[in-house]
Amino acid sequence: MSAVLVAACVGMPSTEVDRQMGQQAAQSVASDIGLVDDPALIAYVDSVGQRVAAALPKRQFNYHFSVVDQVEPNAFAVPGGYIYVSRGLLALIRSEDELAGVLGHEIQHVERRHSVRQMKKEQRLGLLALPGELVGGIISDDLAVLASKPFQAVAAGYSRDQEREADALGQPLAAAAGYNPLAIATILDRMEHFIETMTDEKRAPTFFDSHPSTPERVGTLTRTAASLTAAPLPRIAADEAALMKKLDGLLVGPDPAEGVVHDETFLHPDLGFRMVFPKGWLVENTRKTVNAMAPTKDGVAVFGLAGEGSADDLPKIAKAFSEKLARKYRATPQQIEATTANGLPARALYLTDKSGKEAVHLYFLWVVLGKNIYQMIGLAPDHQKVLVRGIADSLRPLNASERASITELRLQILAARSGEAIPAVNKRAGGTLAAALVAAMNGVGENVPFKGGELVKVPVRKPYRSPR
Repeated sequence: MSAVLVAACVGMPSTEVDRQMGQQAAQSVASDIGLVDDPALIAYVDSVGQRVAAALPKRQFNYHFSVVDQVEPNAFAVPGGYIYVSRGLLALIRSEDELAGVLGHEIQHVERRHSVRQMKKEQRLGLLALPGELVGGIISDDLAVLASKPFQAVAAGYSRDQEREADALGQPLAAAAGYNPLAIATILDRMEHFIETMTDEKRAPTFFDSHPSTPERVGTLTRTAASLTAAPLPRIAADEAALMKKLDGLLVGPDPAEGVVHDETFLHPDLGFRMVFPKGWLVENTRKTVNAMAPTKDGVAVFGLAGEGSADDLPKIAKAFSEKLARKYRATPQQIEATTANGLPARALYLTDKSGKEAVHLYFLWVVLGKNIYQMIGLAPDHQKVLVRGIADSLRPLNASERASITELRLQILAARSGEAIPAVNKRAGGTLAAALVAAMNGVGENVPFKGGELVKVPVRKPYRSPR
């Protein structure tokens, strides 16, 4: 992508650059973040998006709409016409109009080529508390590849003016496609309230500070909606009941298929293993790896799937890696050994970087569990190296009770009874989330009674069932 990025930074090139960037970005989104595998839901989102895009007076791109596997309520676009909504956002929508409003906003980001104008070079993974020339080189290459983050360009911050422009152009676009122009203000307000309820605080300053504040946007969009009229067109989902049927069963929490984190313990139900990180370490699960960092940021471990293989493959893997270190970094491992990790066949390679103020130990391990070979990269100073090695020794197959303990949250749609409020509906459904959060998800007051018959979305915890 570097050549395309350079071209984009020189000026405003042809739209072919957007298409090239978008194709590469879409591949990264699919591999690094992941897409929801629900053909019926994706077809619905695409139908709404295509209808909104068709209302453009003059369109520059063909559009592709997908549902991204993200818990957080989110929507984003990458250049060239690739637009994504998260399953976390779909869990919040109450009408097709709200979805159309969001998609109209993202379409205008693409049409106005905001990403190309604002794109910044992606920053490589860095570990501030681990100095050393060799450490820096290996982090830049091997660790950064193994622990790659989701494609950064999709989150390139738009300027305040670009956000205002996407609002100003996206709202009438949705209206021209037949949707209530007020709906975009409604879903933005619900998203803000949901996030505040979930975190139990007002949203702290973040990336979104480059955007106009949500109250400002909601106010402007509400005022503008009064001057717009939606085209008289029917909805794709005939009514609210048809929409809720599409959302029934939607996964709304973390996806156990990617593994789950319980405090410092990581469990993977489908790959069938368990490992434990040191107490107090921050554990982050990504689509490709599980990563952990010491509270002092001077101990790091990254664990991921290297591929299929057996113990017979370990010597050549370690040898090839050692040769790479010698060739690329002129570094010779202090030790390469045949070992075990909690009884599992393994190969370990040790290296010490003394170029910084404090020696940093690098630990590379390849271990066989079942039909797979896993790789762990650890970096630590003297006082952390025993802890890092202990992570590998905690690896073992998942037992039946651990596998059975893994659950998932899915939306259940219920009709409220007359006089019921959210706490009663939540209890009747067997919901385990706080009533305040369920109320925020539905855009209603927590203790406001229903008249009866209103459809309510309740996240319900159920045993995890592998899609494999």
